[in-house]
Amino acid sequence: MLLGFDAIHLRDILRQIGSQGFWKLCAIFFAVTNLKHLPFAWHIRLINGIFTHWSTSKPLLSKAAGSSALFQPMIISSRAQLLECDYNFHKSNSTYFADFDVGRLHLLICLCKRGMIKTGQELFNENGCKGTKKIWISLGAVSCSFRREIKPYQAFEIWTRILCWDRKWIYVVSHFVQKGVGKPRSYTLQPWKKAKDSAKGKSGDEQRASVTGGTGSNPAVFATGIAKYVFKRERLTIPPERILKNSGLLPPKPSNLSTPLASDSPAVSLEGTAIPTGVATTVQDLTSTGAEDILDAALSVKPSDIEWSWDDIEQERLKGMKIAEAWSKTDALNEEWTGDERPALGKYWDIP
Repeated sequence: MLLGFDAIHLRDILRQIGSQGFWKLCAIFFAVTNLKHLPFAWHIRLINGIFTHWSTSKPLLSKAAGSSALFQPMIISSRAQLLECDYNFHKSNSTYFADFDVGRLHLLICLCKRGMIKTGQELFNENGCKGTKKIWISLGAVSCSFRREIKPYQAFEIWTRILCWDRKWIYVVSHFVQKGVGKPRSYTLQPWKKAKDSAKGKSGDEQRASVTGGTGSNPAVFATGIAKYVFKRERLTIPPERILKNSGLLPPKPSNLSTPLASDSPAVSLEGTAIPTGVATTVQDLTSTGAEDILDAALSVKPSDIEWSWDDIEQERLKGMKIAEAWSKTDALNEEWTGDERPALGKYWDIP
């Protein structure tokens, strides 16, 4: 007997339920343990992100030092449910992108919605009150690098932040990490949440060293993704810098500067920037073996509770641009498809 419940009682309960009721219970249990994959669940998760930040983030961000929040990560918690797992019995690679969508939407709605509304109104007025006030944000590309498996029902967190931007694109980096390993000192949008005790009094480098063991590698990272977005008003492309400025996330810009294109970004000096041992010491060392390590280090933004200067933000943006430039070169792969009359291996069908 276990807690007053034995096999005889179990048989009595099953007899009362009947076979039909038993399978209903099984179906309910299966649905509850795979909520992320029920019909329209993905849409509900996105809508939740929109409503979560549409009215609550604006007043909280306006009270905080705006520029210090620009590179702060947004953290989303989840689990790898059974229907996400493949025949190797770990989270399938295709399911990472749906979770990335949710993390990026939380971040971009939180940080950019204020600027999108204000910029839309400005452009509407500049165009003689013609056209639309709405500004859309569209995904241009996404890529993911896998490090470690996520087992069934294992908990994880998605840390997503702005990496950089140029005149057209804003780049966002996301990390799937082991839950509970990352320990923010505080939460800008949730000041009532207490920082974890083990993180109090530690710098960003000290916290990272506690995770990596001082080796520079990062066993807590399951996967790393990067994506780029473009802001649009009808057919007009809006520079991300204008959106970020109208969102209150950028300090005053020196009058003699302009946002360079990705190809015009100057070399970045990382003198004085803390990069863990084992990671390429300069972003110019970006190679096929060092790229993932540098991308992991991209989330190691210096902790700061005070407002960043333009030089601080520009240094961080340029560091990210080197990663974005290397990744953007894969766009040339579009030209590798020719569709010519050369022989093919075969043509088969899949579920339509």
